[in-house]
Order: sequence, then C-alpha cells, then structure tokens
Amino acid sequence: MVLAAWILGGLMVFVLGLSYYGSLEMTRIPYFAVPYTPTDFGWDCEEVSFPSEDGLRLTGWFVPASGQLADGDPSGQPLHPKGVRAHRASAITLIVQHGIGSNHGDMLQNTACLVREGRLNLLYYNFRGHGDSQGRLTSLGPLELLDLAGALRFLREKKPHASRRLGIYGHSLGAAVAIVGAARFKQLEAVAAESPFASISQTVRLFARIYHGIPYFPYVPLAIFFASLRLRLRLGQFNPVEAISQIAPRPVFLIQGGRDLRIPMSDFQKLWAAAREPKERWLVPGADHGDPWLMDREEYEKRLVGFFKRTLIEKEVAG
Repeated sequence: MVLAAWILGGLMVFVLGLSYYGSLEMTRIPYFAVPYTPTDFGWDCEEVSFPSEDGLRLTGWFVPASGQLADGDPSGQPLHPKGVRAHRASAITLIVQHGIGSNHGDMLQNTACLVREGRLNLLYYNFRGHGDSQGRLTSLGPLELLDLAGALRFLREKKPHASRRLGIYGHSLGAAVAIVGAARFKQLEAVAAESPFASISQTVRLFARIYHGIPYFPYVPLAIFFASLRLRLRLGQFNPVEAISQIAPRPVFLIQGGRDLRIPMSDFQKLWAAAREPKERWLVPGADHGDPWLMDREEYEKRLVGFFKRTLIEKEVAG
C-alpha cells in the first residue's frame, strides 16, 4: 500500500512537472533573426516605436506609399521601373504581422508586391519579445492583441492622415492575431491571413505530438492551465474560429499551404466554414508553412495585391 502510494505520488509529480515544463515551452520564443530591412530593398522608411496597450515598447518600420523604390530587392525581383517614386501620399495603411520566433524583417520579401503597388503605406512591427521589442514571453495571441492595439493607437495619434483606411495582413501567429483583432477593432476594413491557427489548444496539442512525442491528455490541458496562471489570463478565450465569424461584412482572405505540417488543413477548413461573406481563399498545393509565396510567387502577389486593391484602394479612390 505504501509502495503504491509512493508510485502514485511519483507519477503525479512527473505529470505535473512535465506539464509545467510544457507551459514554459509554450511561452518561450524560439527566435530566428531575419536580417532584412527596408533599406536593403531601397525603400524609404521611418523607424518607429510605440507602447503596447500594457506598456511594452514595440519597434517597427513605417514604409510610406510615396517612398523611393529601388530597381531590385535581395531576392532579385524588380520592385519598380527605374526606381521612380510611387503615387502621392496615401491615406491607406496596411499593418503587417509576423509569426512566432521571427521578426518584422521576415515579412518584407513577400509583401514587396504591396510596396510596388504604390498606394499603400505599410506598418511592419515586432510583437513583444521579438526583434528589438520589449518582453520575454509569447502568449500565442491574447497578449499580442495588446500589441496590435498599440499599433492602431500609434497610427491614430501619429499618422492620422495616412490611416483613414486600415487593413491587416499576418502570417501564422500574426494571422491569428489579425483575425481576432479584426473582430475586436472595427476600424480594420480588410483582413488577409496566411496559415492562421484555429485554436490554441489544438495547436499546442499538435506541436506536443510532433516535436516532443507527448500525448494530449493529461499534459496539454495542464500545460495550458499552467501557462494561463503564469500569464494571468485565460488562453482559451483567444478563439480565431469564433472571431472570424464576427468580421463580416468586412472581407477576409485566407491563404493556406496544402502540406503545412504546423497548421493543418483542418484549421483552414474550420476557419473557412466559420467565416461569413465576403470571403476569399487560396489553397497552395504542396506548400509547407510559410511557403505559398515561394511555391507560386506570381500568383501569390497577384492575389494579395488584388485583394487589397478591391477592398481598400478602390474604395478610397471612389471616395
């Protein structure tokens, strides 16, 4: 009996300990620096900083629509004929959000097409704990919403003439935050989301199995519980599937790789089913996480630019 009690106690300690360690892994930022800056692409830009809603200093770049464009970018693609200046100052700003473990430089290559278009300002910024922004932990979404709130306040207070219309484009974590953020912040008129996850719990479940070989029960629910305690919030309240149904009548564009090992097709299908019209989708066969632009650059740029032309630029031109 005593031995059984010791064994049971040891198992409980092991399960709780492993689950707590899992909560640490959930909030740890696996940082992979991307060295590109707008100057590498020949773009005019303003280095900016602003506070998140809870007071962390976030860093970013504001790339104006009228910025000087170079003949090429680091990927060898032409940006604008003869490096001429783009259109007059624009009243439309697009917020660009990166994925976990990356930084704002990671988003420059696949959004160069939006700079080439010439009628969009772009605000690239680092989430908390990424790049030069303050912070040490990620919350997989809830706290990053406070970062987006800070970006919106910055535009409202510092760039009012450049942000009469606002859109948002995000990748992975940035895409999930864009979806939930658009449901909360009605001034976001158009949302493009590449590889967003449908729920935190299912994403943690998948990552635990793929990267650590850990079963869902009891470890994942306990890890989420411990992470919620440590962050002093309820991670389960961050729900992209529920949020995407609240964005209409504003348009949503979902992009997904057909062989994405991190964000499975089931997440894409759940989000698409929950979204209301107007909505668009593009599934890229054979593309893994972050690869749609690499797999079919021409089509990617055509669809992304076309979406924001229809939903932001043409509306602004029409007055």
